[in-house]
Parts: sequence; structure tokens; C-alpha cells
Amino acid sequence: MAEISTRQIGGCTVDLNRRMALEGVAVYLLGLLLPAVLTPNLLHIYRNISSALLTDSVALILTAALKLVLTNVARMVPHYLGAFMINESIHIRRGKRRLFLFNILMTYLLIYLMYRMINAVYPVQLDFGIPAILTIAFTLYLSYLDLFEVKMPDKGILLFSLLMSIQWLDTVPGLTGHGFGRGEVSEDIKMASQLLDHGRALSLFAWCMLTVFGFMAVIQIRLLVGEHRRKLDNEERVKMQKHLYETQIEAMKMRNTSEAQNLVHDLKSPLTTVQGLVSLAQMMEDNPLILEYFEKITISLNSMSTMISEILYENREQVITVKELMRTVLAQVSVRIPREMLLFADSCEQSRIRCNKIRFTRAIVNLIDNARYAVDPEKGKIDLTAEEREGKIRISVTDDGCGMTEEQMKHIFEVGYSGRGSSGMGLAFVKQVVEHSGGALEITSRPGGGTRAVIIIKEVEDDGDSKKDPGDR
Repeated sequence: MAEISTRQIGGCTVDLNRRMALEGVAVYLLGLLLPAVLTPNLLHIYRNISSALLTDSVALILTAALKLVLTNVARMVPHYLGAFMINESIHIRRGKRRLFLFNILMTYLLIYLMYRMINAVYPVQLDFGIPAILTIAFTLYLSYLDLFEVKMPDKGILLFSLLMSIQWLDTVPGLTGHGFGRGEVSEDIKMASQLLDHGRALSLFAWCMLTVFGFMAVIQIRLLVGEHRRKLDNEERVKMQKHLYETQIEAMKMRNTSEAQNLVHDLKSPLTTVQGLVSLAQMMEDNPLILEYFEKITISLNSMSTMISEILYENREQVITVKELMRTVLAQVSVRIPREMLLFADSCEQSRIRCNKIRFTRAIVNLIDNARYAVDPEKGKIDLTAEEREGKIRISVTDDGCGMTEEQMKHIFEVGYSGRGSSGMGLAFVKQVVEHSGGALEITSRPGGGTRAVIIIKEVEDDGDSKKDPGDR
């Protein structure tokens, strides 16, 4: 199952990160359990209030306020963090523009529902007031700027600082009439401070704590901005490096191709001269045996000329039988691979395919060479088979070698990637040649279980197909 799924709904694109969504739901529901543990009685808040009323102690009032803020923040962090994770896991886009209004409404609704569920399940009255609204708005703004996509511990620390800063507003007596601190415990603490004439001291302490934690949140946000910029710069640098690497590889391929074509082109001149001299010698010779030798030389020269032309003009294709192709392949590999290592079977000798014979031969030889490096040099086996299935020719190279890991399989077609220190052009070249001929290359492998490479190419069925220009494909 993919971590991120994309669907089209009503003209909109919905991206869902399922893993983050499930983690967010788990953290969100944890917020419903914490009020059962983190109660005002756990930290003896009402005991502090009672002692403050008996002893006229401002320190106990401030202590009770601090305990209340810590309790509220500890209970709020899970469901706030869970709601924000769910928010980040769902992106709705119309075209290239993100519809952020859905995320805003969903986040406010999730946190409001959590407040209502806690009030319904527990004998407490949590107030979904201005501090809650400010916290959600501020964090959603960070999410909108893509500055909240950080690791979970960093999210928790930033959210804790924001809540610690904003929650102190609930303990300022002068803000009660403006929608702050309407919870039961908050009102009791503020009422006790006013009865003892310590309301100003509580307000001053609350504003100081708000400033301290607000300053901490600002520092963390600046760090997030710096981290976000470094992340973008690093991604841009990686893209540039990848583009430069691809450009260098392409330049290397073009240079190698150009040099090879120039070299092959230069071979044409002496070959033409030799062909002319042989033809002239044939006309001047009467000895039948020597004339037979000349005829064989002429056939070999013509064959060499055809091979050079196919190398020089890679788009030039011809229709050949599978038997002819396999015979050329075996002729090239027989000099370096022991006969007992390579097992060959051809059940479709007369079937025909359209390809560039020289390049297609090199492609199959490359697969056999890869297999030779993968198997045990003394006990290893390589199977080369050709068969016809449903109008397609399947040429398989199977070995019982070391195989490849999933990570290696991800890179096998990358130009420049090699598992044995070679140029890394082998499989990329094979894939290019096969696909240029209208075929497909399939490779399966597992560590210790060998590798199987299959070239699948359409069979040429009639003369009309065999004469068709390759540019029509």
C-alpha cells in the first residue's frame, strides 16, 4: 500500500498521506484519555487555592495558576497535535491551487468536537474560547506556509510553547469579560486572587510568563524558517547536481557515439578499396580454386560492410530469423564462455523479427556477460532460450548467480550505475536497443536466487510486415 494516495473527486485532486493520518488519529484520541489522569486534584490545585485564602499567600495563588496552565497544556497537546497531523495528511487541490479552507474548517471542527467529548465524558468544563481559537489559527498559518512540516518532537515543542504562552491569558482577571478563562478552575483562581486583592500580581505574573513562552515560540519559529530554507536549498542543490550528472552522462554518450561513428566511417574507405581489388583480382585469375577463395573473401567483405553500416546507422533495421540472430550471438560468446556453462535452446528458429542485427546481438551478449559475472565461474549455469508465445518472440537469459537486492533493482537501468565497477552502460544500452526495436525488457531477480532477463519483441508474420519501413513504427 502506497503511503500517499491521490484521487480525483469532483474536479479536485485529493492527496492523502495514510500513515500520517492514522498516526494523527491515534494521537488525537489520546487527548480523550488524558483528562482521566491529569485532573486538577492530581496537582492539588484546589488545595493551593484553599491554603492561599487561609494564609493570604500570593505565592500559592501563582502556584495554582502555574499548575492549572501546565495541566491544561498537557491535556491539550495530544488532541491539538493529532488534529494538526490529520490536517497535514490531507491536501485538496484544484489545479495547482491548494484549497486550504477545507483544512481550516476540519481542524477547528476536530478540536471543537474534542472539547465537547471531554465535557460530556468527564465532570469538567473545558472552554473552547479565544485562546483555543488563537492557537489553532496561529498553527494553521504555519502549516499554510509549509513551516510546520518538521519532525514530531519539534512539532510537540513548538505547540507546547504556543499553548503555554496563550493559555496564560486564561489566568488574567481583566480579560474574563473578553472571552478568556471561562473554565471552572480558571474562574476560581481569578476569584480567589481578587478576594485577596492579588489580582494585579496574578495579571503581572501571567503577562510575564506569556512573554517568556511567546519569545520561546518566536525563536523556534525562526529556527523552523531557517530549517525550511535549508531544506529548499538542499532540494534545489540536489536537483541541480542530478541535472548536471545527467548532462555529463548524455555528453559522454554523445561523444562516445560520435567517436564510434567516425571510426566506423573511416573503416569504410579501406574496406571499399579491398573489395575493389578483390573484384579486379577475380577478373584476372583463371584458377578455379583461387577463384573459390576470392568468392569467400567477397562474401566476408560484403558481410563486414553490412555490419559496419548497421553500426554506423543505428536506425537501419532488417528482418532476420531467430536462428540467424542466435547463431551470431553464440559465435560472439563462445570464445569467452565455457560450453558447459551456457545452455542453449531455440524452439522458434524460423520465426522472424525486425531489428538492427549488430546492436540487437550486442544487447543479448551484454545480458550473457552480466550473467557470467554473477554465476560461480566453475559451477554456474546460464540458460539462453528463444521461444514464440502469442505472436511474440521471448529471448531469455537466466542464471543461477548471486542475484540482486531490491535496492540494486531500482538502479539497474540508470546510466553510470554498475555493480562490478564497469562503465554502467550495459543494461541501459540493452533497454534502449530493445525498446528502439519496439520490444520490452523484463528483469526479475532475488538475492541468492539468480536473475532472469527476458527480451520480448513482436514476430514478423508476413512479407508486407517485413518490408515495412522502420520509421513507420
